[in-house]
Amino acid sequence: MSNLVLIHRVLRLVQPKLTVEAVTALADSPQRYSDLVRIITVVTDETVHPRTLIDTLRKLQENGIVDHNTVHDDGAVYRLTRTGHELVRLLSDIERWGEDNTDSFDE
Repeated sequence: MSNLVLIHRVLRLVQPKLTVEAVTALADSPQRYSDLVRIITVVTDETVHPRTLIDTLRKLQENGIVDHNTVHDDGAVYRLTRTGHELVRLLSDIERWGEDNTDSFDE
């Protein structure tokens, strides 16, 4: 039963709006808040509400997925932690599973 609890905890971690988008936007390099807004807006083709993204980034910080640091010349940036990069690998595995099984999904 404990394995199910862990699975549900992970799913709750990535469930809030913009979580997957923020994590994948940070996968390759640290980003400023304004760059995250731009990247997520382009990827989702939707308006990013500042409060939603800020709340998401704070929750990711609280869970040790994202760090928010001030870099001397670049101002403040968000970057993935080691745990955040592990989450990116998990999301990539889920993406591959989805690609392999897309025919069995309900529309």
